[in-house]
Amino acid sequence: MKLSLLLTACAAVVSYAQQYKKVNVSEVFKDGNHEMTGSSTKLAWESKPDFDDFNTHKWVPQGISSTADALDVGTYEGVDGWLVSWHRDDDKSVRITFVDKSTKKYRHALLVYPEAADDFKEVPVHAGGIVWYGSTLWVVDTSNGIRVFDMGNIWEVESGDGVGKNADGSYSAAGYKYVIPQIRWYKWTPSFKFRHSFIALDRTASPDRIILGEYQSSADLPTRMVQYELDYTTRKLRTSGSGTTARGVWAYCVDILRMQGAVSVNNKIFISQSNGASKGDMLSWVPGSLAKDNVGFFPPSPEDLSYDKRGDAIYGLTEVAGGRYILTYKRSSIP
Repeated sequence: MKLSLLLTACAAVVSYAQQYKKVNVSEVFKDGNHEMTGSSTKLAWESKPDFDDFNTHKWVPQGISSTADALDVGTYEGVDGWLVSWHRDDDKSVRITFVDKSTKKYRHALLVYPEAADDFKEVPVHAGGIVWYGSTLWVVDTSNGIRVFDMGNIWEVESGDGVGKNADGSYSAAGYKYVIPQIRWYKWTPSFKFRHSFIALDRTASPDRIILGEYQSSADLPTRMVQYELDYTTRKLRTSGSGTTARGVWAYCVDILRMQGAVSVNNKIFISQSNGASKGDMLSWVPGSLAKDNVGFFPPSPEDLSYDKRGDAIYGLTEVAGGRYILTYKRSSIP
């Protein structure tokens, strides 16, 4: 299995950043305009008459990462927080949520793709999983591979319903205050298909790795995972001599249906599995051995997973309207 590297022109990033305000990651975290409720291990999204992320059907949460993925120290610009991806119900755009753990407040930002030297558009992907690595944000693009966005180049835009450059020369992003531009695209090139459903970072490996996997609901289709090594100095995939192709260093046909997320910690892999309206399962697996199925471990509709070594914590989230949470579990307590 391999991914082929396609570098996307970033002239629009430079041109736009010169005209409008660039903000730091910490500024977005500290600019929360909504608030989560609940305990430290089970936080619910805001649900109010005039704004309801807990129940909306327009947006659906999918991927989770954190400042512990971004930097080994665990914080980023002094902030301890999560990032969460949401796909729109028609998969025509993606928003990323900055959640400040200390205040439980959060703010959405829009992912954008530079379309011209002075314009951008929405990113039409499902965003089933994300990884924050240094100043880069990695988002799975189901059929195509991985898109990478620039967390070091977040822009503040004006209010407005449009996305991109308006007739008066101003910029807007469907009502969102901040946009995060795409800078790179790893495209899947083999003749056979691989479904990029989820992604997670493994800092317990050396060098760092990402793990990707497939969601499948039919036993007639292969269900696989693959791992790629990362170059921490460039925040890119480690490539072959040509510098254009990254090859997986580990691949496995696991044949576990309805996998929604997986994270590797010290050579043990933890997998979230959805079961429709019923509670989800957490599987723990050492490759070469049978997986342990912890039935009913999650609330219904679990999604992506992420690991934080500081508290030996596995982070997860759920997607179903009326039952949307950010979840924290002690990794060592999972059978």
